[in-house]
Amino acid sequence: MKDALSFIGNRTRTWKGQLVFHLIFLFPILGAVLSRLGKHRHLLNDYDALACGAWSLARGLSPYARHPVCPGLDPAAYVYAPQVGLAFRPFIEAFGLEGSRLVWLIPLVPMMGVLIWYALFKAMPRAPYALRLMSLAAIAGSMVTCGNAGFVLNGLIVLCALNLKRSQYPFIIAVLLAAMIKPAMLTWLFVLMVDDRRWLSRIAATAVAAVAGLAIVGWMMTTAGPLTPQWHALLGTILHEQPGVAFFSYSNLIGLDPGSPLTLVLLALFMGVLALSGLVLAEGAGLSRDERIVLGIGMAQLLNPRLMDYDMLTLAPFVALLVMLAKDHGSRAYSWMSWVFAGTLIGCVATNIVELPLLHRAPVTVFVYCGMTVALALLTLRRHRATIQAFVSKAVSLSPSSRAAS
Repeated sequence: MKDALSFIGNRTRTWKGQLVFHLIFLFPILGAVLSRLGKHRHLLNDYDALACGAWSLARGLSPYARHPVCPGLDPAAYVYAPQVGLAFRPFIEAFGLEGSRLVWLIPLVPMMGVLIWYALFKAMPRAPYALRLMSLAAIAGSMVTCGNAGFVLNGLIVLCALNLKRSQYPFIIAVLLAAMIKPAMLTWLFVLMVDDRRWLSRIAATAVAAVAGLAIVGWMMTTAGPLTPQWHALLGTILHEQPGVAFFSYSNLIGLDPGSPLTLVLLALFMGVLALSGLVLAEGAGLSRDERIVLGIGMAQLLNPRLMDYDMLTLAPFVALLVMLAKDHGSRAYSWMSWVFAGTLIGCVATNIVELPLLHRAPVTVFVYCGMTVALALLTLRRHRATIQAFVSKAVSLSPSSRAAS
């Protein structure tokens, strides 16, 4: 059976074929953007939530009101900590509600450019452009126009991650700053675990950064002042109403409460299996240092239990790399992996065209990506089975109990 990349390549050799290919897989994003612009819908509504929250706090009002009144804005729900709104307050007071929306474009547009460059155009020999472009079909077009702070944070962290060779500190600082706004972004620290450094260095850097990150999140949760009860109550509601496109969307689908012990146990298992799979690929798939960073960036997204559409741009090189790594396990494995990937994204385009309300393409796609990661890790373990068995046998023979028995 011919692999999906060859099948697509044979049909997109001409400029017409390329045009059709781009239109098909960019349709979900471009269609939504053009529809929103054509209907003159309000843009930057996620930014408006941040601006309106800061504006409300400046006037002694609760930013967590269901229908806040902020002149000229159409905000989504404000879900950030009160401290975030207070830190943002001087910016709003300096430029005003309407003016700040224009100024916000100064960091937003370049960082969106960074993410698009990383997703599609950064040179990666084993992450073909065609596969990376196809992955965009899973992303909701509305994310392009929402103006969420996640674009700025993700873009900044990506730049720092791509410069880990020089120093880890900018990356760690960027992740910790991001965690003050979006605590789930601490999963970005997994990049440190797959960097091409000594194991002790990796573990130490990740552990220290994780402890610092959890301390920051804990401090934010416990020093929010009189608005703490409202904020905490809203967080529980938001996880039900906006669970994202990863683990919490799956637990929500089967009716589990996000804060229940069972959900937390399942989350630990889910993240544990994925993290181990990522480490197996980092150590056993013959990756270059740059590819390890791509792997880490992708794994950081899959490990985020409340992954959002605007986080999915960073998955494009990762899943393309996964498909190409299947080549190491034979033509059959590569063909199957490529068609699972291609079939999923073709399904995304189809469901977007027919607008099925009960089938949300992003959670399904992320679930498939998780399955691809685990499957490839298992194939990698099987390929190194003899080496693993020899290592285990040696470890057992060197154990104190074995020496005592002999």
